[in-house]
Amino acid sequence: MTDREARKSLENITTCLKQQRLKNAFDGLASLFTHLQDWLLREQLESLEDTYKTMLRYQIDGIDDPGREKVYHGLLRAVYRLADAAALQVKTVGGNTLFGKKRRNLRYYVDRTPGELVRMLDETAGKAELLELLDEGDAKHQPLKAFGKEQEALGSQVFHTAWLGDAWTSDEKDLWQGVLDREDLYPSAGLLLTGLTLSLLETFDEKKAALLFDAARNGTGDLRERALTGLLLFLRQYDDRLFLYPELTERLPLLADDPACVRRLRSLLLQFILSKDTEKITRKIKDEVIPEMMKAGVKKGDRLNLKDFVNETGTDDRNPEWKDRLEGTGLQDKLNEISEWQLEGMDVMLSSFGHLKGFPFFKDTANWFLPFSTPAEAAGDQLLTQFGRVLEESPGLCHSDKYSFFLSICQMEGEYREAVVRQFTQESGALKEALGSGLPEAAQQIDPRARQYLQDLYRFYKLHPGNEGLEDIFDRAPEFYRVPSVRQLLKDRDSLPVIAEFYFSRNHFREAGDAFELLLADDPNNDMLYQKLGYCLQMLGEPEQALDAYRKAELLNAHSSWTVKKLAHCYRVLHRPQEALPYYKRATQLNPDNLSLLLNTGHCYLDLKEYEAALKCYFKVEYLAEKKEKAWRAIGWCSFLSGKYRQALDHFDKAIASRPVATDYLNAGHVHLDWKNYREALRLDLLATEAGKYTSEGFRVLFSADIPDLIRAGVREADLPFLLEGLLYL
Repeated sequence: MTDREARKSLENITTCLKQQRLKNAFDGLASLFTHLQDWLLREQLESLEDTYKTMLRYQIDGIDDPGREKVYHGLLRAVYRLADAAALQVKTVGGNTLFGKKRRNLRYYVDRTPGELVRMLDETAGKAELLELLDEGDAKHQPLKAFGKEQEALGSQVFHTAWLGDAWTSDEKDLWQGVLDREDLYPSAGLLLTGLTLSLLETFDEKKAALLFDAARNGTGDLRERALTGLLLFLRQYDDRLFLYPELTERLPLLADDPACVRRLRSLLLQFILSKDTEKITRKIKDEVIPEMMKAGVKKGDRLNLKDFVNETGTDDRNPEWKDRLEGTGLQDKLNEISEWQLEGMDVMLSSFGHLKGFPFFKDTANWFLPFSTPAEAAGDQLLTQFGRVLEESPGLCHSDKYSFFLSICQMEGEYREAVVRQFTQESGALKEALGSGLPEAAQQIDPRARQYLQDLYRFYKLHPGNEGLEDIFDRAPEFYRVPSVRQLLKDRDSLPVIAEFYFSRNHFREAGDAFELLLADDPNNDMLYQKLGYCLQMLGEPEQALDAYRKAELLNAHSSWTVKKLAHCYRVLHRPQEALPYYKRATQLNPDNLSLLLNTGHCYLDLKEYEAALKCYFKVEYLAEKKEKAWRAIGWCSFLSGKYRQALDHFDKAIASRPVATDYLNAGHVHLDWKNYREALRLDLLATEAGKYTSEGFRVLFSADIPDLIRAGVREADLPFLLEGLLYL
């Protein structure tokens, strides 16, 4: 059995357990244990299967057993445990994932027992206090550098132990709980929680999950955000088996009844939603902003910085011509857009720092998650120490990017280093000032610590060179609000509406529509929810379903002009002009100055072949509109279909004389075809081909769509192929 076959077998076994098809699960595990040659697990499996057979026999014989459900749940837990053990073996023995490779070499990364690690953590805390008492100078700087390296290495071992180690005992859980309870062990405690999270994404461990619950409820600051993030990921991964662990599920109501905890969970979910736009933003910066800078002759370092994004108090001593060049290219608008994204909490820095993960520092997986503090290398260097402190307080960068930035600065020459540090210090202060002066509403709901931690995770899953085989937590179904256990945590009145609106505001219409449907299940008389659901469906290209939602909104609020317009639009998109027309008439009455509605009313009459009524609408639009091209085209086409060829050509010519498009030439050519002015018709068709940049085949498709109307206008069908061929010789 290959590694791939073993993984497939495990997927099937897990599916059987979810569906409570234990016989199939037993058979799959028996085959897998034979492949793994693990006879101890095979014996445990046979014992469990015997218990199951006995339980089934009692059931079939009609023997009443009040404890059957408890026994069955215990049996399911035990079988799940065996499946988890098998999965861990498969990943460890032959797996090529980062987890499997690291776990096979666990002793290389961790050479101490958990007890020894905790004892060393306690010793480093005492050593840190002693070093603080030393006077500044070489006598302090060198020990500080050595201590920093020692602390970093110890934190790495804590991380790898939590991530790669075996299932915990109760004593181990209590041991690590003591680490989380001490503020002076913070950096290592943060790595511990991230290691736990990554471990739980690989295999279920009740004790590790319990520690996440504890830290989520009782932790502070960054530790709490890490624990809540891990808890959300854990609940999504194992929701379908949580009913077997009442000692975990009974903790959910405790969290749900804590308003502060609910707000933090909601903040995390909003940041997860924002992460969906990171790749789009990164592409926009790389493909649009930076190329525009190159065209404008502006260096990236001259203009792509935080101060420009958030503060326009002046150009200081910069060349004022730069600003003119930016405005002339439209680049300033793009930079302002990036500024708004950043203030909303979106990740705009991936393009700047994503390529700076090649330092040896990042070869240690733990350092992708290490909370930033001024590195030991800065000891004795006043400029680096200053820069480190500015980075510590910088709200615009996640921890991983702060280390990337610091390590880059360390490689710079003296004067250039000073200039960059000075510029970043100013920009960081400007950003803090902007953040303090009032955030966009969306950003106010997201804790900066949650944003920074999720961005650290995002970089690990997207950029780590060994991430092949990792299941990307940012690209996985279902959405968190769809997970029953997460919904239990967000059962308050505000959370789901906020989440739905956040998806909606970010144009994630599939998820937003799904959330609106959940809200409608509890509030079926809310016309605005039906409106928004309809809009989501419309934007997803599902007009029939959108129409159904809009009709329900209309039943609840018949006076909504917006709903009436949307109903009219959907009926017309569905080619149902007879039903669209009365809605367009109503919408026009409610919005008499809206010429677009009047134009579409004319289109409905046109679709119904009521040409005189259509022309009446079009002429009114022509009279009232400042820009008349749309009306001229509509009048021209309607006149052509109704046999008023001179009137048609007059209006096509007006459009051609103003702002012509390809169809203006094409339609004018149709009139000349009907008049048998073939040479003029071909000349106009050639202009249409050039204006639309059509290939000969592309133009043929465009022209062919009008053939039925040309035939009705009197053009001989037999002549049309020759006319198209003649166009090729012009």
